[in-house]
Amino acid sequence: MKRKRENNGNFSRLLRKIKSNPLERELGFGKNLALDVRLMNPDGSFNVEREQVSSWDNTYYHLIAMPWGRFLVLIFGFFLLLNLMFSCFYILIGVEHFNGIQKGDALHNFMQAFFFSSQTLTTVGYGHISPNGFIISLLASLESFFGLLAFALMTGLLYGRFSRPAARIIFSEHMLVAPYKDGQGLMFRMANKSKSELIETEVQLLLVINQREESGTLSRKFYPLGLEINKISFFSLSWTVVHALNDQSPIQSFSAQDLLDGNVEVLVLVKGTDETTQQQVHARRSYVATDIVWNARFSSIVDQTEEGIPRLMTKKIDKHDLLL
Repeated sequence: MKRKRENNGNFSRLLRKIKSNPLERELGFGKNLALDVRLMNPDGSFNVEREQVSSWDNTYYHLIAMPWGRFLVLIFGFFLLLNLMFSCFYILIGVEHFNGIQKGDALHNFMQAFFFSSQTLTTVGYGHISPNGFIISLLASLESFFGLLAFALMTGLLYGRFSRPAARIIFSEHMLVAPYKDGQGLMFRMANKSKSELIETEVQLLLVINQREESGTLSRKFYPLGLEINKISFFSLSWTVVHALNDQSPIQSFSAQDLLDGNVEVLVLVKGTDETTQQQVHARRSYVATDIVWNARFSSIVDQTEEGIPRLMTKKIDKHDLLL
């Protein structure tokens, strides 16, 4: 049976009611704005589009967070653009105002002006070419000033990128409903792929589900999911986080269809202390009902080297087997 929307924005399907009490505090997601879409993307970013006030909004964030390849291309492009701009200014003034340049064809003159520009911008100044005249000397002084500002900016950005604390935690692509003790458990697996160890690592799970109020309106409810273990001292191997589907679970005896009907989403928050920076780092992940595999079990991803040292195969973090 397909889900459809009523005129008031509610789902017409009868939803299974959760008996336990939801969280009373507001988490910042709202209760009625995101009934049929996920609140958090799989990579942990929030599924919200913010209208920009100006084109410079979040410029620092994008420069710090963008991939290294794109950042280096941007920096090189900025350096090249500045050199090209000042080279054009020097050509307009005339290369005859330089000492050490023999006037030639257009390409020769431009390349000489370009190399003088790069030496001035980086304050290298080899000395074989020098400005001769007030206007061109003033332009060279202005370029050296821009060069100082540009390198100060790039130095700050590089420091910000290297010093930015981040948890390099990888998560399994799926959650599993697997046999656990005398019943079943909802679980996922994660591992730290960084060489820097995480200590005092803890995890929280939050269930998000659509529930119908007594008035008939539909709203999002938030329920904490208790865990078998929610904190470990050393995060050196993989960690399978388990929520037991027992009497204390808000979704005990729920079926896969019940979770789909309620547009279930499980939010994961992991935080710990990075031993290298001694700063707290965190990671987020989100799973929806279609990410849950029923009656399956995670395969082992830990073996041993020839020396008998445990080896963690992080590329197999999501590997699981279906149970008969």
